[in-house]
Amino acid sequence: MSHSSLQPGGAAPVSASSRPVASSSKSFAFIYREDGSRGTAEPSQARPLETAEVQRVVSDFVEAAQRAREAGFDGVEIHAANGYLFEQFLNPVTNDRTDAYGGSLQNRARLILDTVDAIASRIGSSRVGIRLAPNNRQFDMPEYAENEASYLYLANELGTRDLAYVHLNNNFSHGESALDEAFLRTFKRAYGGVVILAGGMTRESSLRLVEEGVIDLAAFGQPFIANPDLITSAAACRSTIWESSQRVGCI
Repeated sequence: MSHSSLQPGGAAPVSASSRPVASSSKSFAFIYREDGSRGTAEPSQARPLETAEVQRVVSDFVEAAQRAREAGFDGVEIHAANGYLFEQFLNPVTNDRTDAYGGSLQNRARLILDTVDAIASRIGSSRVGIRLAPNNRQFDMPEYAENEASYLYLANELGTRDLAYVHLNNNFSHGESALDEAFLRTFKRAYGGVVILAGGMTRESSLRLVEEGVIDLAAFGQPFIANPDLITSAAACRSTIWESSQRVGCI
C-alpha cells in the first residue's frame, strides 16, 4: 500500500495486480502533508506491473545491493515480508497475474527467487539474507489456504542457495498470532541454514528456542529501541530495566 503523492510524478503505486485494498483500520498509507508534517491517508489504487517492469525490479534490487557493498556494508537483507511487493506477488489473493509471475506457486515465488539469485550472483550468496513473514496479516494481507506450503517451498528453494540467513517475522508486536512452533521446526528442517526469528519473545523463550534448535538467532526490535541496554540487561538476567522516582519496572 502506498499513496500517489509519494510516487515520482504523482503516479499510481505498483503491485502484483490491481486488486483494491480492503477498507479497514489497517488500510492506510503514510503521507507528507503540504506543511511537511506526516499523516495517513487511504492508499491510492495500485496498477499491476508489466512483465518487463517486473524484470526491471530485479535489476533495481541488484543495483541497490551493489551500491550497499560499495558504501561499506557487509551484505544486504531482501525485505520480502510485511505486505511489501515480494509478498504481494507470493500471495495468490493479491496476485491474479496470467504471465510468468502469476498462477502457480512456482510462478508466484519467481520474483523472490529471481531477485535472490541475481543479487547473489553480483555480491555473493553469503552476503545475502532475506526476511519473510509467513501468515502475515499486516496491512490487510489476506489469508490463503496454501500459506504454509508456499513458505515451505521457499524454505526448500532458499536452502539450495547458500544464503547468509533467513529472517522470519512472526508479527507478534502487531497484535497478530505468533508463528506456530511446529511450523518453525518444519521450516528450519526444510531450509537447513541459519534462521533468525523476530517478535514476541522473552529472554527465556528466545534461549529455549535457540537451545532446542528451533532457531539459530533471536532478533529484538521494539524492546531494543525501548531499552538501549537490552543485551547487557538480558546477559545479566536483570528484571529491572529502568528506574525513576515514580516507577520501577521493565518496559
